[in-house]
Amino acid sequence: MKKYLLLIIIAVGLLPACTDKLEIEPTAYQNIEDALSTVDGLKSLRNSSYAYARQVYGRYFYHFAELLADTGEITFMGTYEELSDLSNKSLVITFPYGEAAWQYAYRAINGCNLILENLDVVEDEDEKAQLEGDARFIRGTLYFDMVRFFGLPYGASSMSTNAVPLILQGVTDPEGITYPSKATVQQVFDLVEDDLKKAVDLLSADESFYANRYSALAILSRLYLTVEDYGKAADAANAVIDSAGFDLVGVPFYAFNQKVNCSEDIISWQQTELDNEGEFNDGMAPFYASTDAVGRSEMVISEDFIAATYEEGDLRGNIQLGLTTASEINSAFYEGFGQRARGIYTSKWLDYKTNITFVRLAEMYLTRAEANYLILEGGGTQVGSNSPTDDIAIIRERAGLDVSGISDVDLDEIRMERYKELIFEGHRLHDYKRWKRNVGDIGWDSERLIIPIPKKETDTNPNL
Repeated sequence: MKKYLLLIIIAVGLLPACTDKLEIEPTAYQNIEDALSTVDGLKSLRNSSYAYARQVYGRYFYHFAELLADTGEITFMGTYEELSDLSNKSLVITFPYGEAAWQYAYRAINGCNLILENLDVVEDEDEKAQLEGDARFIRGTLYFDMVRFFGLPYGASSMSTNAVPLILQGVTDPEGITYPSKATVQQVFDLVEDDLKKAVDLLSADESFYANRYSALAILSRLYLTVEDYGKAADAANAVIDSAGFDLVGVPFYAFNQKVNCSEDIISWQQTELDNEGEFNDGMAPFYASTDAVGRSEMVISEDFIAATYEEGDLRGNIQLGLTTASEINSAFYEGFGQRARGIYTSKWLDYKTNITFVRLAEMYLTRAEANYLILEGGGTQVGSNSPTDDIAIIRERAGLDVSGISDVDLDEIRMERYKELIFEGHRLHDYKRWKRNVGDIGWDSERLIIPIPKKETDTNPNL
């Protein structure tokens, strides 16, 4: 019962409702039933679910995706066994990061379930739509990635393979605790698609703090790309691009480490001065940064990788040397100058007090390019007016490269461009599995690239 009791912690860990920030403070509610009976209580529960989801991604999922896929781009030079285990692809059922990610994800999902079950207390239709849309966005997004991390990759087996438990009822007291079996990949992905499609209809187009309809479309594009439904993947990405609500920033560096969303952010995990996700020993910036202000200087980036990957003039491969303050950094990479600095570091994760990048417009161009290429290869009709080459030219031109004479790109070039653009942002493992690309000498469908379901879960729930 220990594990499922953790779901109930959300009942005593509600955050006070607010419209512009996710603050971690004591709850104003004495019990969960009081919270569920008011609009403010449901908003607090929504904020709590976003905060838990932010922890899942900012502390764990990004590390999983980057380090399990790494083949020398990063050298981890720290003492955390969890990060060493990810780098070495040597995970066990007692892996602490896997256990924490599982618990936080299901806490967020439990909050979403409770919101969906109590929407009748909301009289204002716009408020109701936003709350329902937020709950479906968080739940659908988390279930999608739970399958991708804790289950076999799509294409390694059938959609009838068991994945993770699908819990759709909220828990508020011990009597509500259940011990479900794993649902199949098909069942989970059907729920993910349904949640996200409903979120598209429910969420507003201009929301910039929580999710908006384009955030849901962007995650749908990831789902469809994963299950090789390239027409729908291209459609979803194209809808985001054509919305005219987003623009690529002028220089790639400025797409990151922002305290408010930049023009390229389709959604980021919001933070405030009070949040500081991973301020000391968790998250991305503490391990990836090496400045006078932030960082343990432990994720050292290979200079050989940079030289081999980025051509001359590519802003995504620039390295700054001889800096002494974080405010001087304006390139993709820099020579570290923090405590225990030992080489070159990425500038994508400089500050734990800024928003955590999740989906950028650049990804949508790359998704549309890849999906359209595969559609055309299969004899279909491309989505949107841009050819795959046009979309790749947009990304390369923003990176400072001359595209005046660019020739038709092939699939390898499209995927290489995706790798260059999105590396260190939590995409690599998922892309490699989609592409059936091995990680060094480890097969793309190897259990070594799957996060084990935690022992505490299997010990508590015999149905797992």
